[in-house]
Amino acid sequence: MMALQNFTGRGSYRELDIVKSTFEHAGYLQHVLRSTDLRECIIGGASAWRALHVPLTIDGAETFTVLSNGTPLCMFGAVPIAFEDEGSLATVWLLGSYDMNKHKKTWLRLTHTVFDYFNSKYDVLENVVPIDHEDTIKWLTFAGCMFSSNPTMVNGYAVLRFVRCASHVDLSFQDNEWPISN
Repeated sequence: MMALQNFTGRGSYRELDIVKSTFEHAGYLQHVLRSTDLRECIIGGASAWRALHVPLTIDGAETFTVLSNGTPLCMFGAVPIAFEDEGSLATVWLLGSYDMNKHKKTWLRLTHTVFDYFNSKYDVLENVVPIDHEDTIKWLTFAGCMFSSNPTMVNGYAVLRFVRCASHVDLSFQDNEWPISN
């Protein structure tokens, strides 16, 4: 079995192509998002249209689309939050269609290198995930993310903050914020 190469920003990975995202990709995916991904948009206070299109307009953000036979399966990326003397921080995200599940094995093999790619640019990647989105939490755990031990409420929904740090970063946390592995 041929090994996948590392993710470097775009390329072909077995049956999947990863390209820079376009407004056309966002326009297609906004209508076919998985229910959990649509729910994450709603919890975050954004429509699917906004969640997929706005990252394409933010300076410094990188957004990629996973394609199968030219059809968008998901979009993912990192949006810079802060660049400081002591490091950089970005929001990492992924929104996709149910068709992404047909390529789960290839995507899982790419997961670590995708996160490593973004961690080569940002010291800390972060976001939140609804506490009841068990499959997403399992995937993020597999990717090496750590989760807050206490849920946060966002628009009336319990979410867990997660982070993934670059290998050279050692974060300090308050006792009540210490990340846990699920």
